[in-house]
Amino acid sequence: MAVPAVPNLAATDWIEGVLVRPLEPIADLRGSLCEIHRDGWGLAPRPVQWDFITTKARVLRGTHVHRLRYDYLIVVQGRATFGLADLRRRSPTFRQSMVIEAAGDSPEVVIVPPGVAHGIFAHETMIYLYGLTHPYDGNDQMGCRYDDATLGIDWPDKDPVLLPRDLNLPDFETLLREFEAAGGVPAGL
Repeated sequence: MAVPAVPNLAATDWIEGVLVRPLEPIADLRGSLCEIHRDGWGLAPRPVQWDFITTKARVLRGTHVHRLRYDYLIVVQGRATFGLADLRRRSPTFRQSMVIEAAGDSPEVVIVPPGVAHGIFAHETMIYLYGLTHPYDGNDQMGCRYDDATLGIDWPDKDPVLLPRDLNLPDFETLLREFEAAGGVPAGL
């Protein structure tokens, strides 16, 4: 699959396995319809759970990583910055970081593979859909501080609103050790 076009991001800066697929709303006098998933698109495994999330302005969720699941993220309303960092030692983009900007007025699905740490910053009140390819049970989640320089993500707000659990996450190097000690991404994912 070709590397999706993202403004100001060279193809060499793209983390392997991260995908962005523009969605195409079909408008008529009633409003619009927008397909958000088709198995035939072949982007990643099929989501088995969908969540509807509202986020207040200046909130940063993360930075988290999963060993077992892909995440599908679709901003429906508002504007978001997705910060991503590759923790997969066998990946050609290991330790590489990137940022993706997304907005509800130009919908797209951002797909994050297992082993890619990610956080989501809301520039304004935001609504997004969150698809998971493995049901949430609380066991497949680790994280690190959003502001660790080793993470390599330049967030748009240096003092975002965070949950205490995200403020108390370890540094990036500790996350990397914990991720690898847990087995990293299993073969075949």
